[in-house]
Amino acid sequence: MKADRDSERLNPDIITGILGSSIFSKNLVFRERLTSTNLLAKELALKGAPEGTIVLAEEQTEGKGRMERRWMSPAYKNLLFSILLRPSLPGEKVFTLTMILSLAITGEIKAKYRLDVMIKWPNDLCINQKKVGGILTEFSIRDKRMEYVILGLGLNVNWMPEKDNGLIYPATSILAESGRMISRNRLSSGILKRFEGYYQDVLSGKEGRFYKRWNHLSAVIGRDVEIISQDEIIMGKALRIDRQGALILKDDQGEEKRMLSGDVSLRLR
Repeated sequence: MKADRDSERLNPDIITGILGSSIFSKNLVFRERLTSTNLLAKELALKGAPEGTIVLAEEQTEGKGRMERRWMSPAYKNLLFSILLRPSLPGEKVFTLTMILSLAITGEIKAKYRLDVMIKWPNDLCINQKKVGGILTEFSIRDKRMEYVILGLGLNVNWMPEKDNGLIYPATSILAESGRMISRNRLSSGILKRFEGYYQDVLSGKEGRFYKRWNHLSAVIGRDVEIISQDEIIMGKALRIDRQGALILKDDQGEEKRMLSGDVSLRLR
């Protein structure tokens, strides 16, 4: 396996050097170990931290995904970071930001490592039907506008998940799929640079093209799925994801239903 010389440790100086004049190079907060990058990013947001603040860590002790699930990640192997944004956008466009971060990640991994990453609604990233990453989006809305948005990413990079017991889902990593060690400094900066371009398009009202691509890369469209909530299980075929991030599916009675991601879980049948 080929190893990049800076693949061992995250180095904020390397990352900000690659980012150059990017908004994400100006306020990068790095911690070897913390409870959660999203938690620190939220604390910084409430204290007035500027848009573009990045919280990056080697290890989380209380990392979480959606629905309070634990996010497991060994130190010095993966990418764990949160992006703080303060977009002047209506609240219903929060999903768009999750979507374009997913596309930045899939695009960067495809371009650099020739791996096809699919998006499992609403926030998982998969390679060969195994989970490689996830995004946790948290936000505050005031007067129907976004006050702040935090996009937290956990991405399996140089970890071999099959060597760990106790995982509740099939998992993989870029190393496992590509057979090579990855420079996390270059990967993180590449994702952020790509994301910044997409973000500027969204701020300029040019987000229309992203929905088609997000649906094209969906791991669930055209598949039979189960949507599981506290109250019921709905089974059907996934048809599309709309502009507000809702999954449109045709249930087993032939009726179309619109499912929001908030408190539901999705399984492929």
